[in-house]
Amino acid sequence: MLSVLLISSKLVYGQDSVQTQKALEIRGYVKNMQAITFTKNFEDNVSSNLLHNRINVRWNPVGKLSGAAEFRNRLIWGEEVRTIPGYADLLENQNEAFDMAYRWISKSNLILHTNVERLWLEYRTEKWNTRIGRQRINWGMTTIWNPNDIFNTYNFLDFDYEERPGSDAIKFSYLLGDMSNVEVAAAAASESKNTVAAIKYFTNKWNYDFQFSGGVYQEIVTLGTGWSGSINNTGFKGELQYFFANDSAGQFNMTLEADYIFEKSWYLNVGMLFNSYGITRPVETLDLTTFQLSPQNLMPTKWNAAVTVTKEFTPLLSGNLSVIYAPGTNLMILLPGLKYNLATNIDFDLIWQSFFAEQQNTFESVMHRGFLRVKWNF
Repeated sequence: MLSVLLISSKLVYGQDSVQTQKALEIRGYVKNMQAITFTKNFEDNVSSNLLHNRINVRWNPVGKLSGAAEFRNRLIWGEEVRTIPGYADLLENQNEAFDMAYRWISKSNLILHTNVERLWLEYRTEKWNTRIGRQRINWGMTTIWNPNDIFNTYNFLDFDYEERPGSDAIKFSYLLGDMSNVEVAAAAASESKNTVAAIKYFTNKWNYDFQFSGGVYQEIVTLGTGWSGSINNTGFKGELQYFFANDSAGQFNMTLEADYIFEKSWYLNVGMLFNSYGITRPVETLDLTTFQLSPQNLMPTKWNAAVTVTKEFTPLLSGNLSVIYAPGTNLMILLPGLKYNLATNIDFDLIWQSFFAEQQNTFESVMHRGFLRVKWNF
């Protein structure tokens, strides 16, 4: 099955709305990534290998009607598969109501997994459009954490998933003017109590984009707002989301973010996240590598700060460094990376993840992960 899907493919990136010139277009990529996980003292290590292929199909039979089908194929083997209990279950997308995944091989140290990532039809006119099927509903406005994205939250540690997860949903959008629109969406779930439905109003005022949303997230009423603009030459974004939970206080998530482009291709992004339900004390068994995120729980910690610096050293070589810190819990994550363009359609990435936390009143390293990835777009 995997070899069949690799035939006659071309590159496409993870956006659901891509304008095409042909009635049918097929694109894709293949990535090979080696990973190694070290214990805190680099005494023991666990390795794995991932062969990752994606096929994206766009269908445009007439001007107003379009569709998409996208497939994600992963062949994973190594010690990590064998040592992590229920590894194959971690490959499933919890946002999806219908099971369109298939495990071709599921052994103790080898998994071949295919999932239908997108499968939608869209009818578009000058003022409105309707899309039904498996799709990404992107209501986030910030970069690292998106409290407004109540339909399909993604894990910021999963850097190998550029397209991000989707939902089985129906979405209706209506254009009110040149700078404003209304969007209504409802996402199905395997259990009716987990259904998500909401409405969002988007507009632009004072050179700022604003959005206001409200709906029901898994039987919990929720309201949100977000903005994106700039103060002088500094970008300024934010998102607020409130969940009317069972207790009187409810739950409040907030993220604020600023970014700036310096001379000589330096870029700086600074952000924070507040989760009113988050923990504020050190814990002994916090494993962020398998942490299941949700719109209510973007981080397990209450206060979180993030700083990202990127630099383009040459047209072919760039680097980045992200630092995430949670005071109180005393958790820190370092995420450095290098990217090199080997050829027009071949990229090479070296990525590192280090986790530090307070353990028995001592701040120390908990785990380190290294990744070597080659991506071929065709």
